[in-house]
Amino acid sequence: GADVLPNGHYGTSIKLNWALDFNRGILLAHKMNGEPLRPDHGRPLRVVVPGQIGGRSVKWLKRLILTDSPSTNWYHINDNRLLPTMVSPEMASEDPKWWRDDRYAIFDLNVNSSVVYPENNEELVIASAPSTYTVKGYAYSGGGRRITRVEISLDKGRSWHLAHIDYAEDKYRNFEGDLFGGKVDMYWRETCFCWSFWSLDIPVSDLQASDAILVRAMDESLAVQPRDMYWSVLGMMNNPWFRVTITNENGRLKFEHPTHPTKTGGWMERVKKAGGDLANGYWGETVQGEAPAQQESAKEINMRREGLSRLIELQELKDHVSNGEPWFIVNGEVYDGTEFLRDHPGGAQSIISSAGMDVSEEFLAIHSETARIMMPGYHIGTLSTSALAVLQDNGLEEQNNSTEPRKTFLQSRYWSKTTLVRKKIVSSDSRIFTFELEHPKQTLGLPVGRHLMIKV
Repeated sequence: GADVLPNGHYGTSIKLNWALDFNRGILLAHKMNGEPLRPDHGRPLRVVVPGQIGGRSVKWLKRLILTDSPSTNWYHINDNRLLPTMVSPEMASEDPKWWRDDRYAIFDLNVNSSVVYPENNEELVIASAPSTYTVKGYAYSGGGRRITRVEISLDKGRSWHLAHIDYAEDKYRNFEGDLFGGKVDMYWRETCFCWSFWSLDIPVSDLQASDAILVRAMDESLAVQPRDMYWSVLGMMNNPWFRVTITNENGRLKFEHPTHPTKTGGWMERVKKAGGDLANGYWGETVQGEAPAQQESAKEINMRREGLSRLIELQELKDHVSNGEPWFIVNGEVYDGTEFLRDHPGGAQSIISSAGMDVSEEFLAIHSETARIMMPGYHIGTLSTSALAVLQDNGLEEQNNSTEPRKTFLQSRYWSKTTLVRKKIVSSDSRIFTFELEHPKQTLGLPVGRHLMIKV
């Protein structure tokens, strides 16, 4: 790909016989839905490998290489791997053989399913509820394999109910003609690459008597979702039974999903905070004969280096804005990002652009607990009170306040104000926002493969 990441251009490989197999449906795409690809989808050209993990569908395609062995690209070797469960983070870090064994590379997706309705935190008032509730969700598998059954249990897997499955993809197999300017040729293909949608009407009285909805799927190869998760270093490809808990309180049924897609929450987090073991085979619940879990006390992550009392003044901070050693500030503490430029997942430029700036809000908004735990290793001191006041007031440099129109909207070291001119509702949880630039000839200025932040 044309995108340059901390460890070079992104690249990967697939087997040549897959690319030559029409049933695999592998494409070089320059359009989507009849329109040229948009930049975030890989314009002008990208690879699409249906039924496989997204990391094989390279965006912003630059070149194709024919070789007799798997790719040696850093991202092909060190990402999208499912290492054996007994390989600890320390073992994976110390011995590169685990990453170079192509048996552990992820290609085809595994069979999986999920519940959509009831939604997370949805409540059902029992007194006014209809006699049945329609539980709905989706299921899929990899390699073009069709989902052949979806089953639901209300008694921890002792008995199962068969759900109805709708294969929306099959509607295109029966279609003859052009679509978005191209000929539809799916009528002869047997492979299935899209989600299938399942549903089951369940008596509300049965939901009242249950404490959880469990869902599992099976594909045409007879691969079935496992009961328990398979732990691995990267945490990828987990596909255990999907579980929605049911709480019956004050005449209401409350449903809770394992996690929340955009924020904290979900029964897994609740169980973990209560000290439960999510890998105990009982979804973290206490089993007979087992001591009750101890409540996990909230821990504040220390991002400072122990015993360090260095005070950094304004001039010293200024000296590390453009000298290749970017210092930045989080919560009044100074960090040197030099040693992490190569390994930063967001790329070196995001650290370089933060040099000499207070990036507390941005850092804390997007970085995980793991990233915060790493911070003491880069902590070099505390910014003096007077220096922090100057920084929060004006920054180290004066922003360009010229009345002359700028050619490029985005500025790497400053927030740029814009106006929301249109909002399109796509679905219950998706919106398309359109923002106005400062003048018609102005370009956005977002490099390929980079991201931006928006705050309201």
